[in-house]
Amino acid sequence: MKRSLVAALLLSSTSALAQEEPNFVGTAAPATSAATTPLTLQVKPGLEVFAQYAYRRTLDESGRSQWFHQFDVPRVHLALDAEAEDAHGRVLIEAVRSASEGALIGVAGDSWVMRLREAYAGYSKYGFEGRAGVVPLLTIPELEGTWMLRAVAPDPRESSGLLTPADVGANVRYTLPKDYAWVGVGAQNGEGYTNRELNRGKNAEAAASIHPLPAGPLKPLAVFVGYQLGSSGTGLARADRATGALLWQGDMIRAGASATYAWGTKDDGSQRSWIADGFIRAEPIEHLLFGVRGSFWVRDTRKDPAGKDTVAMVTGAAGYEIATPLTAFAAFTRSLPTDRARTAVPESDYWEARLISRIVF
Repeated sequence: MKRSLVAALLLSSTSALAQEEPNFVGTAAPATSAATTPLTLQVKPGLEVFAQYAYRRTLDESGRSQWFHQFDVPRVHLALDAEAEDAHGRVLIEAVRSASEGALIGVAGDSWVMRLREAYAGYSKYGFEGRAGVVPLLTIPELEGTWMLRAVAPDPRESSGLLTPADVGANVRYTLPKDYAWVGVGAQNGEGYTNRELNRGKNAEAAASIHPLPAGPLKPLAVFVGYQLGSSGTGLARADRATGALLWQGDMIRAGASATYAWGTKDDGSQRSWIADGFIRAEPIEHLLFGVRGSFWVRDTRKDPAGKDTVAMVTGAAGYEIATPLTAFAAFTRSLPTDRARTAVPESDYWEARLISRIVF
């Protein structure tokens, strides 16, 4: 009798659990209401890896030449995007060396470590999109999205440290009907996604990308403007940035010319710096790519009214899309600093040849 009772209880419990067990495949249901209709959840993983072999020859202040070569993995990104109704979220993790540039020892002998590049919750409705968390900012993503050859060369504003592609904060963007333009505003800590907040000041950002003729042959033409009002470091140093760009966002040809002026750099609010660059990306026949990008950086206008503290750089590349997710490139870069810049930035006078692969899913 007791065995029959126990068996009946176990069968009843198992049946109840089977009825209450949620279906996690493609659905998301709130735990507080079994009667609510499950939401349709779409989840998409992503992967991006850059791998390269690089040969670099560097000139020191005395003109002596040194060379070095290595295999490297400049970028590893793991992404997870999720969307349900008008809500969406994204987590993007990147792998970086544990030690800073120039250091030999880091975590576990300078292993790769994982950090958050993006992690935000978003909501889209009626042309508006809002994001909060570790969010992509408004300037660099628009310029790099036009260049579309990040494996060959990063945006010079990012590599010089004048701007960061992401930060902890929130922003909202509105896309006008017929893609005439998008406009966006945001607020963030101001130290970039790689550092914690160091002061009470917060950065404010506003940007717009305008397509003056969104129909016809001039549809790819875009004018971009952006401004960032902010501070950095424990001393609340000024860190304002103004950017303007003329872009061509076509299919076979993508090109742009842009400039950024910076009030305050490297936690020095009195320093002034500016950088200008131009690029072109061409796909004359399917799967065959060519790209050229050049930049000119004035590091500190206070010490350099005559242009003696500058770094000029040009990169050229040819690539072939071996398969839809896999592209291979051959690239050549020449960095040419003035004497003052060479002293301030060691190993900035170099030429480099690289073989690069990029795979993305």
